[in-house]
Amino acid sequence: MRLEIYKQLIHTEGFVSGGHISEALGITRAALWKHIKAMQTDGALIESVTGKGYKLVQPPSVPRAEYVRAHLSSDIPVFFEERTASTNESAKAAAQDSSLTAAVFLAGEQTAGKGRKGRSWVSLSGQGIYLTMLVRPKIEPSSVSGITLMAAVAVCEAIEQTANIKAQIKWPNDIVIEGKKTAGILTESMMHMDGVDYVVCGIGINTGSSAFGSALSKSAGALQANNTLLAAAVISRFLDAYSAFIKYGVAVFMPAFRERNALSGTVTLLTSDGRKTGKHIGFDNDGAIIIDCGGEQRSFIAGEVSLRGEKGYV
Repeated sequence: MRLEIYKQLIHTEGFVSGGHISEALGITRAALWKHIKAMQTDGALIESVTGKGYKLVQPPSVPRAEYVRAHLSSDIPVFFEERTASTNESAKAAAQDSSLTAAVFLAGEQTAGKGRKGRSWVSLSGQGIYLTMLVRPKIEPSSVSGITLMAAVAVCEAIEQTANIKAQIKWPNDIVIEGKKTAGILTESMMHMDGVDYVVCGIGINTGSSAFGSALSKSAGALQANNTLLAAAVISRFLDAYSAFIKYGVAVFMPAFRERNALSGTVTLLTSDGRKTGKHIGFDNDGAIIIDCGGEQRSFIAGEVSLRGEKGYV
């Protein structure tokens, strides 16, 4: 019911009368007021004027499923938990039901948020977007890494659309704003005998910095955005990008990826074979990074890049 009430608010310019909403949805004015108060508790700014009705001034800051779904054109299932260990883990548990072909998992807080290489991701309530996309792509296992690059472009576009600020990408999965890591992507997959069973793509975006300690604040950043609108924008951009990815592969995203590249100069690539240091040249159409190691250009499809002593974090 709250989804339908919220839709009435966002799709009406100016005020919408409480009587109109109550009659349209078949609920009492008391029940409507209860939902309005709940939305306000979730951070919505709703103006109430006797004789005129209700006007939404600002969407809720808590990205509950009903609020986010109201801003989506897709009917993809959206699930929200106030508190969970990890949205990736929630998605992987739900993926055991093979009839669930795609879904979105959101949380208000994560108690065990994680990034690549087993690192933790600070995920306190009200301080960010904690979101995982579950998809079942019919692709070769070697192509799964392309979803991370695709998602990075989609997240940048969503940030630029919602917060009106330029975002860059630190290959392969970090989103950088003004030189600080502001978002990260963690893609995990499960294989079966026929190839890829499912992929979960976790996306974390900092929208509050109060959880950062002094050490973390040197490299971590946060952007100013409404969590509901930003989550909806990320989901929409991801779904559009995913459709193109399935048709054309990662190559179609590489021009946008290169345009937002945050790397330059000398980079150190940490691989299973040790550290590889060289001058960053660019990326090929498969998403591999190309570096010049002593006159020899080498490509690496996965790894972790960091610059030493040139531009701080990136």
